[in-house]
Amino acid sequence: MASLSPPVGVCNLTAWFIFASPAAARHPRDYAVLEETIAAETAVLHETGSVNELLIENQGDLDLFIQAGDIVKGGRQDRTIGADFIVPARSGKIPLPAFCVEQARWRRRRDEADTHFSTAKDFLASKKARLAMRFSKSQAEVWDSISEEQEQLAKAVQKEIRDATSPTSLQLTYESEGVTSAVDDYTAVLNPALAEVGGSVVGVVWAINGVPSHADQYVSPKLFAKLWRKLLRAAATEAIGQRRGPGSNAAPEPPSSKAIVAWLDSHVCAGATHAEEERLLPRTRIRTHRGTSLHRFEAFDTALDEACPLHVAVVAE
Repeated sequence: MASLSPPVGVCNLTAWFIFASPAAARHPRDYAVLEETIAAETAVLHETGSVNELLIENQGDLDLFIQAGDIVKGGRQDRTIGADFIVPARSGKIPLPAFCVEQARWRRRRDEADTHFSTAKDFLASKKARLAMRFSKSQAEVWDSISEEQEQLAKAVQKEIRDATSPTSLQLTYESEGVTSAVDDYTAVLNPALAEVGGSVVGVVWAINGVPSHADQYVSPKLFAKLWRKLLRAAATEAIGQRRGPGSNAAPEPPSSKAIVAWLDSHVCAGATHAEEERLLPRTRIRTHRGTSLHRFEAFDTALDEACPLHVAVVAE
């Protein structure tokens, strides 16, 4: 059973931090993450000319964990990564599933390289887009979800959030002044909250407008710490788009911690008949429990104990 911190809320977003079990707190394996490796140029994500496939090359000494929904900026179009993926150290070039999060552009943008991707600073915030990517694997549905997300964000912040250079680019929308300013209102409260809870934290559960929304839990506190900033920004962006109008800045009454624990620890989602398995070479196994309104995704590193997921994502529709 998960052990949670007390809830911390701001505006319409509430967070519970998941504390590590003793085994997780002592987990010896370290992973690099996409944001740090691209910034350090120890990994290169190559443009292939194919919308739904990129090539990842991990040149570093650490294995690399890439999370489904990682947005990469540059190339011929900005993309989001289509699945959790483990890339071994010194890997050579390995195919990586992707979806476009920017329509129309198929050329160099500004002074960015079109042969590779320059940053990976954000996660895809829209749950609707993430589920379309996971289940239907439809590029058209991903684009429709992104367009809907941009409309919701523009309405919420009441500012122009589409960049004239490429109005369909979701990453440029996330970088717009209106969105970043609104996100900062959330992060100013929730970022310090992580330090205040103390202990070893391996994950976080989110509720939006008082309703459980999604959660991410990792194999170790170290991996969670590397991804926390992106998780927070994505949850805040999703919450901004779901504001309910005037007066919605007041934090709603959150669910009880008991209810959140039950939600998080539900290993078989309602309506799910069996777990679907998928293996992605060279070292990733994905197990999916698809329910009627709640879905659970587990990613395993096949080089380790396969009974222990590297990452668990729980998503409510």
